Amino acid sequence: SLLMLKSLNEMGKDKLRKFRENETFRCLIQPATSEVLNCDHPMKGNWNRDFFGNDNPIVLELGCGKGDYTIDLAERNPACNYIGVDIKGARLWKGAKYAEEHGLANVAFIRTRIEFIESLFAPGEVSEIWITFADPQIGREKKRQRKRWFSRKYYASVMNIKEFMAESLGKEFLGVVSSAFSRK
Repeated sequence: SLLMLKSLNEMGKDKLRKFRENETFRCLIQPATSEVLNCDHPMKGNWNRDFFGNDNPIVLELGCGKGDYTIDLAERNPACNYIGVDIKGARLWKGAKYAEEHGLANVAFIRTRIEFIESLFAPGEVSEIWITFADPQIGREKKRQRKRWFSRKYYASVMNIKEFMAESLGKEFLGVVSSAFSRK
């Protein structure tokens, strides 16, 4: 039991170290709730000009976790800008650290709740949205709570979601998303 307490204590210290290091990463934006709750963040509509310094398309990965997909996509396609969004700072640390160490100028991470994306991106600013581990999960729709961040208004302004989903994610997932959009 003493060993377990020591292990938990060390884990907590490592998480705090990651949080401190997150503050030093240029590629990691951590807006305060007051910057995104019922108001627009200063980066809204300005990501290409102020952060990336180019006019490349912006691709979001919602619920990116450690940023593995965001990083991989950015390395494969430097002609696009990739932004991973997640609430967990200790997870984002891995992707942000990799992006910094490898000089990936087309990668950003945002530590925030997904329901605040309307405060962070202007209509038409994002060309694609990736949801790699969706909630609700296929086959577990009744076991998972539907999230209110499925904002019809926002997604309609970002892209033609049905076309994108059908081509990129397959018909089965499209049915789950379409079902979520048909409810309020």
